[in-house]
Amino acid sequence: MKRIEHWATRSFHEFLLARAARPFVWGENDCALFCADGIEAMTGVDIAAEFRGKYHDEASALALIKTVTGGATIADAAAYCAKGAGLAEWKWPLFAQRGDLVIVVDAGRETARSISGLVHLSGRHVVAVGELGLKRLPIEAIERAWHV
Repeated sequence: MKRIEHWATRSFHEFLLARAARPFVWGENDCALFCADGIEAMTGVDIAAEFRGKYHDEASALALIKTVTGGATIADAAAYCAKGAGLAEWKWPLFAQRGDLVIVVDAGRETARSISGLVHLSGRHVVAVGELGLKRLPIEAIERAWHV
């Protein structure tokens, strides 16, 4: 998979601006589809086509992950989509670079769990979907990462 020309200064930057205040909605703008949409903005490739339009809440998302991937978590879905798109997993996740797909621990939720995000253009934090729009998470929270 190859990033399009000027991905950082145009397509990915504009994508982040457009999503800045868009709230979390299962099946529309959740952490998985946010990442897939960001990767599509950078590359023109939809890595989550198998999942789109097939879930509407957490229970149906987790059931779909189990059906499609055999796994039980968003990390399983991210790994499945990354592998299908030919994205190489970083041996050392903290080496992830701008625009890379990552799994992070999100301690900002009532129950800490892993979510997916993208390394921000600054390279200093991860951006992910929050209840009221995009939120920044510490780069140190990355557990797994794939190079886009």
